[in-house]
Amino acid sequence: MAAPMQLEPAGARGDLGPADRPEAWRWVATAVVGVIVGYAMALVLATIGVAIAGTHGGVAAITKLAVPPVWFVVVELAGLWVGFGGAAWVVTRSGHHVGFSFRRADVWYVFLGLALQIVVWACYLPVHAKGMSKPVTHLLGGGSGWVLVIPAVMTIVGAPIFEELFFRGVLLRAFVVLFRTRRAAMGVVAAVVLDASLFGLAHLGNDSWIQLPGLVGIGVVLASLAIRTGRLGPSIMTHASFNALAVLVFAAQR
Repeated sequence: MAAPMQLEPAGARGDLGPADRPEAWRWVATAVVGVIVGYAMALVLATIGVAIAGTHGGVAAITKLAVPPVWFVVVELAGLWVGFGGAAWVVTRSGHHVGFSFRRADVWYVFLGLALQIVVWACYLPVHAKGMSKPVTHLLGGGSGWVLVIPAVMTIVGAPIFEELFFRGVLLRAFVVLFRTRRAAMGVVAAVVLDASLFGLAHLGNDSWIQLPGLVGIGVVLASLAIRTGRLGPSIMTHASFNALAVLVFAAQR
């Protein structure tokens, strides 16, 4: 009988991810609560910001803008990350970890992120997709010059850390355990696809469904890195450089 497929590289710590299915379900439940808390916190911070700024129409009016003000982007991200980071912290209280570690060699994954951004751009070029820059524009807000520094740093540094902690650290590890079967490879593939799909849907705008295949593809690469290495360092570095190239292109066009 063939040996079962190894889900983590040799030498990976045995306390990576939930210990069993009941704990995996608790990780998923914690992730759901984290999303709710994150959006609630973002709403609270945005409401306070609207009150201070005296914005007519309140939060609802700003969310309809194609290019929201920078302060709104900042508080929205900060609130959401409270939920993401909180979920990752809660699940590790059980003694198991999410693979948040780095090595010097992880810096080489910067080039993978840059290449991935170029490949995605090239894939959409033939169809002349409109509005491909809308997510970046919405994320960085309506500022220019030095005003872009704060959301740019959050996009390049903060987003990769908190999103990888949540999607690849909490959800992916839970899915791997939940889908574990005798055919280990099939379970891992299912976990990666589901995780990547949720990642893609979370980044969609109201009118950017054409971007879903690309976003899911990015999610598959990031999830595969987390599975292959047993760590989040490679996926964070890849994610960071992917975002960095998008930010640089956006800034050059302002």
